[in-house]
Formats: sequence, structure tokens, C-alpha cells
Amino acid sequence: MSDTKKETINKLNNILLHAHYWDWTPDLIVVAEIYESRDDAYSVLLPFMFTYLEQSIRTLTSEYTMLEPNKPNKKTKKKAVGVGLINLAIEENKDNSELVTILNSIFIKHYQKFSLFEHGENRNNVEHGVVHPRFWSEEDFQSVVSDIDDLSPYIRF
Repeated sequence: MSDTKKETINKLNNILLHAHYWDWTPDLIVVAEIYESRDDAYSVLLPFMFTYLEQSIRTLTSEYTMLEPNKPNKKTKKKAVGVGLINLAIEENKDNSELVTILNSIFIKHYQKFSLFEHGENRNNVEHGVVHPRFWSEEDFQSVVSDIDDLSPYIRF
């Protein structure tokens, strides 16, 4: 096993320390186990990690506590996603320069504008299925895990 893979497994274990026990820990344990046991699993794990990244960012916003079930005949407020969500997190946490630096880095790496001509693992290409999973690299997966690890101490689950 390469040193980079070992480092990523360590980061996944650190993420587990900050994850919501009932909501995320069971699935993150499976992610770590699969990634450790299979050399080719990163492409199927990457979309899950983007989901976890987005939910982690949401915990840093006022929207996180406003989640309400759909009620009949009551229109629920649309929640921010993607670029809108990360911009909201940056705005609402502007007094924490370390967190804003991490969020800006995540924005630059993973929330680029969607383009049919863009390649790479940014969140928009994963969400919109622009890049086929066979083109996602292990480095793409490791980058997302590393960014979640950096963000983990700030998550408010």
C-alpha cells in the first residue's frame, strides 16, 4: 500500500471522529473499509464523498437548522446547493478567517462552473454526470477526502 493511500485512510479515520454518529459514521466506515481493501473503488466512492462534503458545508450555514419536512399545501423554501451553498457558508462565517480560507480553497477546487468542455472531478461534473467515473482518478478522491479532513473540525453536526 502506498504512503499516499495510507495517508488518505488516516484522513478518513479523522473524518470519522467529527462525523455525526447516527447519520454519517456507519457509511463513512464502509467507505474507509472499501477504499482500504480495493485499489479500484475510489470512482464509486467519490460521489458519496461529494455528498458528505456538501452536507458538511451545509452544517456551517443557517440553512442546516431550518430543514423541515414537506407539509401538505405548504411550500417549503428551496435550499441552497452547490455554488450557492458554499457562497452562503463563506458569507455566514466571514468572521472566521481560517474557515473561510478552507471554504475558498474547496470552492476553487470543487465548485467550478459547470461546462460541457470541462474535465475533472469538480462537484458539478459529478452531479451532472459530465465526466464518466472511469475518468476520475484516485488523486481526485484523495483531494476531496483531504478537503473534508481540513473542514472536519468546523462541522456542526
